[in-house]
Amino acid sequence: MASATQPDVDLVFEGFDTTNEPEDSLHINEHGTTADYTDDYPRELPDMQSDEIIKEVLAKGIDLRLYSQQIEQELQELEHEQLENYEQHESALLELDSEINGCDEVLENMEKLLVNFKSTLGAINNDIQALQSDSLSMSMRLKNRVMAERQLERVIQGVVVPPAAVRVICDGEVNEKYLESLIEVNKRIAYMRVHSKQNRKLRAFQEIQPELDRLCLRASSKIREFLLDKINDLRSLSTNAHVMQASVFVKYRFFNHFLIERHPEAAVEVRDTYIHIMRQYYLDHFEAYQRGLMRLERTVADKADVIGMEEHTGKLSLFGSAKPVVRDKTNVFNLGSRAAILDSSDSRALVLSIAGESADRYTFETLFRSYNLALADNATTEYEFIMQFFVSPKARQKITGSDMARMVFNHIFEPSVRAGELFAKAYLETTYDALGVLLCVRITSQLAGDLQRRRVPVLDSYVNAMNMLLWPRFQAILDSHIESARRLAASHRSKPKVDTQPPAIVRRYAELAASLLRLNIGYNTHVVALSLARLRTEVQGYLTRVAESSADKHAALVYLINSYDLLLTVLYENGFGEREEEVSSWKREFGSTVLAFAESELEKHFGYLKLFVVEAEQQSDIGRVSADGLGRVVAVFNGEWRAQIAAINSSIIQSFSNFRTGTEILHAVLGQLIIYYTRFHSLYDKLLARRAGSSSMPQPVGVQNVMVEIKKYRNNF
Repeated sequence: MASATQPDVDLVFEGFDTTNEPEDSLHINEHGTTADYTDDYPRELPDMQSDEIIKEVLAKGIDLRLYSQQIEQELQELEHEQLENYEQHESALLELDSEINGCDEVLENMEKLLVNFKSTLGAINNDIQALQSDSLSMSMRLKNRVMAERQLERVIQGVVVPPAAVRVICDGEVNEKYLESLIEVNKRIAYMRVHSKQNRKLRAFQEIQPELDRLCLRASSKIREFLLDKINDLRSLSTNAHVMQASVFVKYRFFNHFLIERHPEAAVEVRDTYIHIMRQYYLDHFEAYQRGLMRLERTVADKADVIGMEEHTGKLSLFGSAKPVVRDKTNVFNLGSRAAILDSSDSRALVLSIAGESADRYTFETLFRSYNLALADNATTEYEFIMQFFVSPKARQKITGSDMARMVFNHIFEPSVRAGELFAKAYLETTYDALGVLLCVRITSQLAGDLQRRRVPVLDSYVNAMNMLLWPRFQAILDSHIESARRLAASHRSKPKVDTQPPAIVRRYAELAASLLRLNIGYNTHVVALSLARLRTEVQGYLTRVAESSADKHAALVYLINSYDLLLTVLYENGFGEREEEVSSWKREFGSTVLAFAESELEKHFGYLKLFVVEAEQQSDIGRVSADGLGRVVAVFNGEWRAQIAAINSSIIQSFSNFRTGTEILHAVLGQLIIYYTRFHSLYDKLLARRAGSSSMPQPVGVQNVMVEIKKYRNNF
């Protein structure tokens, strides 16, 4: 028991200095023996003085030996108390010791169980790893088997032909079911061609290849017969080829694709047969359509319908009598409503059966447009059909596909295109309708744009051929107009007095020029502008020749002004302004002629005033101007100026019936009069200032008075 309490005793005495105890005092050490601290006490006391308890004891002046004995006694008492307390709880401690021992046994058993469990888990882990390895191995074997099964399945599906499909191919009727069976067989043939080199050693490939070849030949033979029979049905003109194409050929286009890939010789035969039949089919239909259109034609112009034709011509009838020819054809030079055909939204060609029932007749450009619409529609339909039927899907993705379609189309449509060219050529050889030809040019341009939007490039040569026919003929017709104006000018003879009304050539030219300008809007074709410039030169030359050949210069100027006014009026009515070269050119001629007319009128009524002003202004010294001459001018002018202004007004009213033109000319003449009279007043003032004090000079009428009088005639027209 002493050993159990010993550590507590040591703790109590630890750190205390006992050097003050008597030499015979003993201390119980950690081994249970006593130790003498008297020798060490003086040595350890300085070190213990830092202890709080020692400091407190020393501060109180307590004897350390007594205090130490007291402490030792207290410790012994405490020890006895602890021993008594231990003895009182001995049974509980023994019971606790027994429980601890029981726990040790339980923990030992648990340790054994856990060790066994750990070893069991290790064995289970090994088993799981083995199972995982087996599972991976089985999964790999299963995957390999599935892959092998799929490959084998593809091989079987690619090689084995269903017996039902074989029976249909060999003995069945060519229809939709035959098409389905042929697609199945074609898949096998395609599979064999792709994989035969890789699997040529397989017995299945070796056995099935000859059978597939024989089946392919049998299918090609039946398809060839079927397609040729359907193509031969197109020989009849009553057959609608487009309906046949949509309902039969496009529906069974795989048949021809099969022949192209599996039996090219049969495909070529089918293609050539189709080309031969459709070539004649389209030619017959277009020629019949041409004949029907020509029965609906309304002739607009003939060789005599030129701007320089004589006013009254005649042709001998069969019996030699002269029959007047009507020259006032409304559509020869005036475009009228003919240009509406270019803005028409109706893309349908004329139907002969419907058009023939009415008495309506059409200008050639309407027939030309109708024929070209029919040609473009049929060409578009045929080209799209060729791309679907005669070009396989593989070739369609290559450039060779479009080349093949173009080749087939050209073979089919070559006669029809040539017939269209001959149709236009036959008309152009006899027509003198420049407006109709230019309308055909614009229709051809629209056709080219429409074909480009449709992405049908096979009629480019036809469009170029039409332009090569139309433009030279248009130029030739305008050359005939130019030549007629030149001949008319050359045949004109001098006359004492010319008719002041515009000649017929002026209105014809004005209407023709306005019509050509309208058809050139948006195109700005240089050929049209150049031809108009040449024609304008000849017409101007004719008008100038007529005016110069007249002995009456006043009437000649009136003739020119009326002609120019008519030209400008027609151009203005058609919506053209001075930005157009045609308008600005005639406007300049009109202005210069009006100025010349104004000078002529002043020469006629106020020639003395004009002559005096011009001669006086040429003098270097105003003093040389004759005062008598000045007085005579003042006297004459003061006496008759009102009457002469009235005479000018009356003359212009008689010469020009156009209100606007007459007013403009009257203002020009009276304006020139004011200019000359103002200059005269300036001369008068200078001469009067030079001769100051002279009272013999007459007083002229004031300029303001003359202007007031002129204002009275402002609105006489």
